[in-house]
Amino acid sequence: MAAQRVIITAGGTGGHLYPAQALAQQLAKLKVPAEVLFIAGGLASTRHFDRKRFAYREIASSPLLSRNPLKTLKGGVNLFRGFAQSVRHLKNFRPDVVVGFGSYYTIPILLAARWLKIPIVLHEANSIPGRANQWLAPFADYVGVNFPYTASFFKGKTKVVGLPLREGFQLEAVTKAEALTYFGLSDKKKTLLICGGSQGARSINKLIENCMQAIKKLGLQCIHLTGNPMEAEVLSSLYASRGISSCVKPFESRMQMAWRAADAFVGRSGASTIVESIEFEVPGILIPYPHATDRHQDKNAEFLVNEIRSGKMYLEPNLDPETLGRAIEELFRDKDHNDSLQAIKAYKKRPHQLTLCELVSNL
Repeated sequence: MAAQRVIITAGGTGGHLYPAQALAQQLAKLKVPAEVLFIAGGLASTRHFDRKRFAYREIASSPLLSRNPLKTLKGGVNLFRGFAQSVRHLKNFRPDVVVGFGSYYTIPILLAARWLKIPIVLHEANSIPGRANQWLAPFADYVGVNFPYTASFFKGKTKVVGLPLREGFQLEAVTKAEALTYFGLSDKKKTLLICGGSQGARSINKLIENCMQAIKKLGLQCIHLTGNPMEAEVLSSLYASRGISSCVKPFESRMQMAWRAADAFVGRSGASTIVESIEFEVPGILIPYPHATDRHQDKNAEFLVNEIRSGKMYLEPNLDPETLGRAIEELFRDKDHNDSLQAIKAYKKRPHQLTLCELVSNL
């Protein structure tokens, strides 16, 4: 059997690129490893893509719709340029399938694949699909979805495949002791992880800044990923002045260590956050990003809270430091924490479902 040739296209954020790279890693481990090439805009500059590990080609792309007529014109020009570049790359590489993970960065290559009659598989990580995937779904052979709810947005082409996780993002890949040592934290205290996704979250940082008394009262230690170097400096000093053990960073490239060290978390509800918190069995307080397209993070959070029955969701406009402090206290209450933990464990024992790697490799 000849090796499969797969092109993967994904946008510039971690939410798109991390599962895309996880798929590439899984395809490389098949009995007959696939040959994978990434093609999209933005790959040469984003910090979320491993350019040393994966072969890639850059194409022109930019947002297609804007209130600014000049930006709309630029989007149209770059769509044409990106399409022409993509046709050339596709003819040179001759893929068996093209897999798209959403965002406008992927549109030129997927349109070119359709024009050349190359099979297309889309993956939608969020509960409510992004615009690019909604536009392109009619051209796809299959749409793999992370949340069952998402299937209602597509007509007859969906498979529930979950979200591919990168190498090392498995509970058994690292011990809790190793993870705590990595952050310089104690194994005698409970650990709270605070993170705002790959872009950080200034409003979450501010909320935590004003409820440190509750954290100190509970005797917690913190891993806090701020998304911003200046805020990391300020918060690190605040934790120290309050006598709270902490490791504060702008960004963590080894997020599996943060998840493994944590007993609970406070964060956004991007798809990766939801799936990784389940894999590492970490109950959380979810604060959906209020400006997410179609408020899809609200639906993501509802899946964890209502379907799995783990953790709590608070809408940011209704949340103040006092409420968050009480929520953290409740989350670490023995019965509440154990109930959430058992709910996650029960969900993980569900029957095996088709994976995206299996879907792609069986085409």
